[in-house]
Amino acid sequence: MASKNYLLVAAIDFGTTYSGYAFSTRTDFQREPTTVYLKQWVDPASNMVYNKTSTCILFDESVNFIKFGFEAEA
Repeated sequence: MASKNYLLVAAIDFGTTYSGYAFSTRTDFQREPTTVYLKQWVDPASNMVYNKTSTCILFDESVNFIKFGFEAEA
């Protein structure tokens, strides 16, 4: 199996209720393998911080993307 020198590894979770993502760089992995970066989402209704957001997309009348997640839901 051929070896590749990837610069980044990412994980994307599109769920039916909540979605999120995480990533790690090769440099961070070499320094500390458990270092992972997670997007933190703020729920505008409660000001709580979460690692996942609502799986909700808002489009305008012309089907242009407007907002995603908690912001789209609000």
